[in-house]
This record gives sequence, C-alpha cells and structure tokens, in this order.
Amino acid sequence: MSLARQTVRVLEADRELSLRITPEQLNEARRRLVAPVRCLSPGICEVPDDDLHGHLGYLILDGLVAHDLVLAGNISTELLGEGDVIEPSPRAGDEMLVHYRVFWHVLSPVRLAILDGAFARALVQWPQVMATLLERAGRRTLRMEVHQALLQLSPVETRLLVLFWHLAERWGRVTRQGIVLPLALTHQVLGQLVGCRRASVTTALKALTHSRVVIRTGDGSWLLRGDPPDELSRLRWDHVEPQLVRSSQVRGPGSISPVS
Repeated sequence: MSLARQTVRVLEADRELSLRITPEQLNEARRRLVAPVRCLSPGICEVPDDDLHGHLGYLILDGLVAHDLVLAGNISTELLGEGDVIEPSPRAGDEMLVHYRVFWHVLSPVRLAILDGAFARALVQWPQVMATLLERAGRRTLRMEVHQALLQLSPVETRLLVLFWHLAERWGRVTRQGIVLPLALTHQVLGQLVGCRRASVTTALKALTHSRVVIRTGDGSWLLRGDPPDELSRLRWDHVEPQLVRSSQVRGPGSISPVS
C-alpha cells in the first residue's frame, strides 16, 4: 500500500461527476474538489483506517476490488470498480450481536480518491456532484439486490451463468464472437460470489464450458455466447451432456437458446 499522499482533481479523473455543473462553475469546481490519492497493490488487505470524521468514503478511480465480508467462516463478496464509492466501515463494537469482518481483496492495481472531510466540506457548493454520487449508490444497491436474488438460484451452473451476465452488464464488451467479460476471476472468488465452495464452481464451470455458453479465453477473460437468461428461462444441466433447454411454455424473446 502506497503511503505517498498525492492528490487528484476528482472531476477531471471522473468526468461523469462534472456533467451537471454549468460551464461557468466548472473550472472552479475542478480546482476546489481535490482529494488525496491512495494506491493499493493486488492482494488482501484490511480496510484503510483513515480519519472517519466527515469522511464520505473512497472513490475508485482505477482497478478492481473484491469487497469481502467474513461471517461465521464464510465469505460474501461484492465486486467494485471504477466509479464506485466504498463507504467507510464502522468500527466493530462489543454491542454488535452479529460479528463480522470486512477485508478488501485487490484483484488489480487500484487507485482511490479519499473523499475526506475537506472534500466533503467543499462539495457543499456543488450539490450536483453529490446527486450523481447518490444515483451511483442507488445503482449499486440495485446490483446488490439482483446479486442477492441470483444466490437463490439452483443448480450452481445456473447461478454462475446468471452471475456472468450480471457482471457483463457493467464490464462486458461486445465482440463478433459474443460478450467478452474481461475479469480474470479465480474459482475461489467465483465461489464467494455465488455462495458455494471452489470445488462446486470447478464442476459447474466444466458443464458451462462443455455446453459452449461460457468459454475461458487465453488471457483469463470469459466469453459469453448466446442470449442472456430471462426470468422465464429453464436451464437443464445433464451430467453427460449439459445443455440449455427452453420450457414448452416459454417462447418469448430473450430466452436462452442452445449454442452449437
């Protein structure tokens, strides 16, 4: 973890935050909305222990973080990337009835803007920026709700397939071959994302890759083929010949078709 205290003009590093500011105010906002920068190397680390007084959180400028919450020996993971704000975690106290710990698993080099008290005070003059940050928080909440729902799916193959498409909404890239998801996620991290053990993920991925709906590329990315699943799709995974089938009642657009 870098100890150097560089600074960044937040509106220049994250241009979406400046879109609602009038041209007359933009230069002043760029000059005033400055935050310290912290860089993190790949690996597992404790949540940074910055001064939390008036602290809005950490804005991810670059990189990918797995936000891990450990509860009763199990790890629940949320993937966070560019543009996300990680709120400062409250310090655990003895009065808590359910004890847990939070770690950050840095999956690729990360650069953070520390939205500290000074930044928060300067932000009062530009509520447009705060409105954009709140909208992002709302989108993140919706993603977490979808993620929570997909954890109820079975079998694991279905859970993984829906997870891949869920992640592709944000990180996917359209190609002629299909949707490329450029996230080199290990089986361990995938297991944490879908709430099952690594061995189960390995078995499920074999079924997915055998059916050719998901292909692991040479650089560690994932290629998604066919159509994204919808809520009426029915998936069957046979041990001998995994395949996608459509329910006799389902004929709507968006249902998953077999991929040859």
